[in-house]
Amino acid sequence: MKKSDKKFHFSISALFNNNKFVFVFSLVAAFSIWLWVSINKSPVVENVIASVPVQIDLTDSIPSQLGLQVFGNNEYSVDVTVSGKKFVVNELTADDVKVTALTNYVDSAGNKTLTLKATNSSGKEFDIVSLSQNYISVFFDTLKETEFAVETNLTSELSTVVPDGCKLGTPILSKNTIVVSGPASEVSSITGVVASYKVTQQLNATTTVTPNLEFVGASSMQLTNVSFGTDDANITMTLPVLKEVTLPTAVTYKNAPANVLAGNVNIAITPATVTLGIPIEQIEQTKEIVVGSIDFSKINTGNNYFTFKSEDIADYDFDENVKEFKVVLKMADCESKSLNIPAENITVSKENSSYISVIKSQSVNQVKVIGPADQVKDITADMLSVSVDLSTVELHNGSNTVPVVIAIKGNTTCWVYGEYTVNVSCTAVSDSN
Repeated sequence: MKKSDKKFHFSISALFNNNKFVFVFSLVAAFSIWLWVSINKSPVVENVIASVPVQIDLTDSIPSQLGLQVFGNNEYSVDVTVSGKKFVVNELTADDVKVTALTNYVDSAGNKTLTLKATNSSGKEFDIVSLSQNYISVFFDTLKETEFAVETNLTSELSTVVPDGCKLGTPILSKNTIVVSGPASEVSSITGVVASYKVTQQLNATTTVTPNLEFVGASSMQLTNVSFGTDDANITMTLPVLKEVTLPTAVTYKNAPANVLAGNVNIAITPATVTLGIPIEQIEQTKEIVVGSIDFSKINTGNNYFTFKSEDIADYDFDENVKEFKVVLKMADCESKSLNIPAENITVSKENSSYISVIKSQSVNQVKVIGPADQVKDITADMLSVSVDLSTVELHNGSNTVPVVIAIKGNTTCWVYGEYTVNVSCTAVSDSN
């Protein structure tokens, strides 16, 4: 018989006569039976899932529609007891359970008791048996923000806070107002904010410190949910150490011609000298006290009178009897003349991107020029240029009256007195399209 004619005969009895096959078959059968028993005959047991987070979802809720939100503690957790087949519940974690605080009965501000509801969020087969607690207490209120002026409160137990011959100036805060935010019921009880600091060692120079911010009107125990803005919490207090000196008074000038101050200005300031407190570190470089600044556009021929208040000069500590400084300014040997500036001398230095603007004024008339007699007589209208800056002016459609700046070309001793305007017609860019 040929080999190709042989038939293969499979015999189950022969397999079971093979010890190795019997061993492997026994293991597979045993595992299959154990798996079937574990799944279908596994005992139902209870297990505790610890520290399941409580979700307080206010999206589209009644509290959110009333403007209420949670203040104070908003992180809660409970232990959840579950039941199910042992092989299921033993593998459960906090991610398999969702615990929600019900807010549908919250209709006003205050401490509210919320019922907790637990659900199976995993799709696995188990039941919720109980929670370690069925309620939580949550504080609801509307958010309120109020701005307060900050008062200073400086104290010390030292007999001398500053060296002899010096005095401590008024404390200066980096911010004079501060925003307080929190639940309306708490913020409404605050009547003010105080920046307090206690000096513990002598101050030999102007010093900047960090004060404690304290509320007025309610204790910190009552304001557990109130806070300051991020920048407000970093407020600083500068403590000026001042030395008393007597110095002459002076003024500065704005828009002065380059050479006009060389001998043409006669000025008298009352008081001519003043005794005041200056920061001790500025003593060497401070030779006079500038009480104010005078714009040359306000200086006419003859006598000019100006008054500056000491309370507007923040850098120094004046005696309480020094309320103001009177200035009499006379321009010696000066005369004036009036000129009409033609339209071709009027130009726009900066445009306003929101408008298309056209200057309608044909001239700027009766422009008063002042200067030394021998100089002002030679000033002509062609020497005067008119500049219009539209970028800093609030414009509207139609006719606008706009201030101008007038300069004198080719002269360093004369100036223009007074304020002048031109008429500008404006059309909003959106309306021109």
